[in-house]
Amino acid sequence: MTRDAFLSVYHAIARGYAYRDLGGNVGVYRLPSFSACDAIDHGFSAKTGGVSTGDFASLNLSFTRPEQRENVLENYRIFAKAASIPWESMVMDAYEHGTTVLKVDQNDCGRGYLRDPLPACDGIVTNDPAVTLITGHADCMAFFFYDPIKGAIGLCHAGWRGAKARIGKEVVRKMTESFGTDPKDLLAGVGPSICPRCFEVGDDVADAFEADFPDCPLRGKNARGKATIDLWQVAVCQFLESGILPERIELMGVCTYEDERLYSHRRDHGRTGGMAAYLRILKKP
Repeated sequence: MTRDAFLSVYHAIARGYAYRDLGGNVGVYRLPSFSACDAIDHGFSAKTGGVSTGDFASLNLSFTRPEQRENVLENYRIFAKAASIPWESMVMDAYEHGTTVLKVDQNDCGRGYLRDPLPACDGIVTNDPAVTLITGHADCMAFFFYDPIKGAIGLCHAGWRGAKARIGKEVVRKMTESFGTDPKDLLAGVGPSICPRCFEVGDDVADAFEADFPDCPLRGKNARGKATIDLWQVAVCQFLESGILPERIELMGVCTYEDERLYSHRRDHGRTGGMAAYLRILKKP
């Protein structure tokens, strides 16, 4: 695909989100295309409504920050109750900014918060309605996948390293291998993350992205003359490479750096909490 052809497809990709207050000032961002499917539930947490204070105020859902563990657990209790997520159903990624994707089921419920974490992984997939997939974020992308034919889902943490290494393609490969997913049946979406305007990188990183995604005009320049990278292009490119149809891809288009309802590692110079993406099956096809 030429750059012009890719840009034409990219600019036609659906964009949008719905923000809902679940009560108690607990908010979630949702993809309209996923919300239209009554067989699944999904969302991406805002930072409000929890018990954390200071730099982590208030719904910090990250166990990797220097925050009291009991505060994070209480935040998860608050969030799970507000989102009607069964408390013991969650399975959390153990991200390392890589491309490992694991298949999980009800035997893994509680991993990462009530039980020992999973082995290092940035993506998790399941076809088990007993499981709620959880991934952590604070500028990095969340990729959501839903196969309505096989009744399977996938969710991953896509930091710039994982995105550059095409973790999205790896999730699709794992779903195909594990559940017989046909990529053409998949819905795919991208949650809030740092936007093209705000993701400043060094020239070495920009050069590496250009080398790995030669058909994507993803490099830009900000007002300070520094290189920027459009990670949303990176996401769409690997979705298309995986065989997902353009009309079944959606971007929330929300920037974590710019939206004060969200934590941002870059904006807050690392002194910040973390959000969670979640995805679960409500009923099988």
